[in-house]
Amino acid sequence: MADDSGITVLIATYNRAAVLSETLEALTHVDRAGVDCNIIIIDNNSTDATAEVVKEYGTKLPVSYLRETRPGKNCALNKALRECELKDIVVFTDDDVTPTQNWLQEIASSAKKRPEIAVFGGKVEVVWPDNKQPEWAKPEWIMAFGFPRHHYAEGEAFYKTPDCPFGPNYWVRKTVFGKVPFFDETLGPRPKNRIQGDETSFVMNLREHGFEILYYPGAEVYHRILHEGCTIPWLRRRAYTHGRGQVRLHGLHRRNIYRKNKIVWGMVLVLDELYTTLRFLAGFAITDSNSNCEATVDAMMRFGQIHETVNQVFKRFVARNGSTEH
Repeated sequence: MADDSGITVLIATYNRAAVLSETLEALTHVDRAGVDCNIIIIDNNSTDATAEVVKEYGTKLPVSYLRETRPGKNCALNKALRECELKDIVVFTDDDVTPTQNWLQEIASSAKKRPEIAVFGGKVEVVWPDNKQPEWAKPEWIMAFGFPRHHYAEGEAFYKTPDCPFGPNYWVRKTVFGKVPFFDETLGPRPKNRIQGDETSFVMNLREHGFEILYYPGAEVYHRILHEGCTIPWLRRRAYTHGRGQVRLHGLHRRNIYRKNKIVWGMVLVLDELYTTLRFLAGFAITDSNSNCEATVDAMMRFGQIHETVNQVFKRFVARNGSTEH
């Protein structure tokens, strides 16, 4: 039988034992006084020392280990939602965060102060490698999708549609799983075929079921940007997965044209692909890193939108023809 109080923290991880170790060490410094808390690490079939790291912290933290062999962060989280005893508040965070000392106290406080609210988002600050933010990473539109800094408001505030909390720091009452029991397993981080938008899809689904979402900045984490995640090639790959996610979350690329005339839409899509290819190649030839980043990352995001749109239309075509044949 599930507990009726307290906090469960869920962290999915894959082949980042050293990064996870730093996060677990940070959690040992978080104030848990008076908070009934447990931490569940869901290992998404890692081949490194992840299991050993969790075992090492078993004497320092109320931490348990779960393994999911199916690839995908959402597959890992869903395993925990299916199989684990959850406390009243379920917190979702990442394996590369450093919470503030009062993080759990603030989460507990939010639930007590606002019993009518079931979905909360917290503040996320970014920690750059060597404490230095690259110039090419400073534009707001790049920060918005590439590096999850989240300062939604100065104080408590309700999220306006379509705004949502960020993945490294949000929490829900376990009662919400009666309406939205699981994450979409076709979205989120995975070794191959990644599509961004996993947390956003889940929270958007909660909003559609009538849940209000409260930004609660007192609960704050620092998201540690890794060296390998602070390069323009990495950002291009992320832009592509972000573009794919935008289609999954908000609909087809050029959907207004698609509704009016599918032949014209197909021609426009081909022209978009050609234009985007030229923009990428021109941007790639620019020696200035800031301009290079802006042009190529924008192009990769558009590639993602175009390619996922084609993928979704093809799936619809196959599904429609398959059902017709039967």
